[in-house]
Amino acid sequence: MLLRKSLSIACSAAFLIITTFTHQPSYASNSIEQHIHKRFLVSGESVKATSLIERMAEDNVPGLSIAVLKGGKIVWAKGFGIANSKTKQVVDNNTLFQAGSISKPIGALAALKLVEEGKLSLDEDVNKYLKGFQITGPKLTKATPVTLRQLLTHTAGLSVHGFPGYVSNSNVPSTLDVLTGKGNTDKVEVVLTPGTEWRYSGGGYTLMQLLVEQVSGQTFAEYTGANILKPMGMSNSTYQHVLPQKLKTNTSAAFDQQGNMHTAVYNDYPEKPAAGLWTTPTDILKYAAHMQAIMQGKKDGILQKSTVEDMFTKHQNSWGLGPELMDVDGQLAFGHGGKNLGFTNEFIALVNQGDAFVVMANGDNAGGLNSEIITTLSKVYDVGFSKQKIIQATTLTAKQLKSYEGDYLLLTDIGYNGDFISKIRIEDGKVTIRNPGDSNTSRLVPESRSDFISTESGNSFVFKIEDGQVTGLTVAGRFELKKL
Repeated sequence: MLLRKSLSIACSAAFLIITTFTHQPSYASNSIEQHIHKRFLVSGESVKATSLIERMAEDNVPGLSIAVLKGGKIVWAKGFGIANSKTKQVVDNNTLFQAGSISKPIGALAALKLVEEGKLSLDEDVNKYLKGFQITGPKLTKATPVTLRQLLTHTAGLSVHGFPGYVSNSNVPSTLDVLTGKGNTDKVEVVLTPGTEWRYSGGGYTLMQLLVEQVSGQTFAEYTGANILKPMGMSNSTYQHVLPQKLKTNTSAAFDQQGNMHTAVYNDYPEKPAAGLWTTPTDILKYAAHMQAIMQGKKDGILQKSTVEDMFTKHQNSWGLGPELMDVDGQLAFGHGGKNLGFTNEFIALVNQGDAFVVMANGDNAGGLNSEIITTLSKVYDVGFSKQKIIQATTLTAKQLKSYEGDYLLLTDIGYNGDFISKIRIEDGKVTIRNPGDSNTSRLVPESRSDFISTESGNSFVFKIEDGQVTGLTVAGRFELKKL
């Protein structure tokens, strides 16, 4: 995921703006809309002020929705652009987007609820609870079983990173079919010794889905709807892939990297907690505020405080029981990104303070813009989620720059199907990188002969130089690539 991060609609009518909440000073709204701030700036290089609408057009993002939680209250939410180019439906605060992997931290609450009810255990062998199916794999032993805690923290050693979805209104496989490889992905199995390594696995969350369904006797959508979403007030959210009509009329279509609507309108995801949530930024903030309130002593929350504290305890790779955890100015924060076909989202919140931001977009090419929006919101609302950084660039000769050019093969296993090859090129005297699936290049700025930084993600790129020749690189201190 880190590697991917590092690594135009012409008609003005396509960018209609719908205002919903305005419980903020007008200057804040104007500042956000009129000047989107880059996360990384290069010292000495001028940057022109660019409005949100202009940035959407530049990156072929037809529509997006933003919501802000400040001091425990939703102070602003606003929709921009279009939700469907055929019907000309515009985005407002009731427009539903596919959450992608933001489905995971909210879906994890279902399993935690069953743990509190004594129907599941976080640390027992999950095979003990499964009926008619057992998780298997070459690295599974009696001494190292798979546990629910491992599933939620991506440490179970399970395969299948993510899911491509199925054309809307087509037949979708059952949870069991997905796990046994009868859908459009491989069988989910144990490929690393459980508990020893962090490996992101949507397959693990689909196994959790089966646990919830078998133990509760309900579908995942039914159980979460009654026990998780409704009690938190998330009335515009559902894990159903056949949407209720009152929600279906407000859904956004999916758009590709060029800003064109996908012919399928959107894909369906039977892998519910992995990728199947339909929701709005405002509803995600209701989840964030509910978790924050429990941490502050709320007695009638959907979970007990001790469970939520466990959820916000860092495991391997700073992962909690569902959300990713991080430190922000000395405070613990939680969040998650989300990517489905035609949808790109970002969510981040403080654990012990009522601040949170959500950006949901209906374009495949919205990742960079979402990051810039979070940076802009952080500046306007004085929250340290994403601070601007000035990069002090080193000047390199044309010959030195040329030495970085080439194709780089990823050696680290991230569950990607096929060879993951990043292409580094020199464009107008600047070093750029394009990763598989990316429509645009990202810029890498040299801070020394070997050390570079991505202006999109902020990830470090450390090149290996032997006898004056570039032979490989390390991204974010974790991902090894060999120059071909």
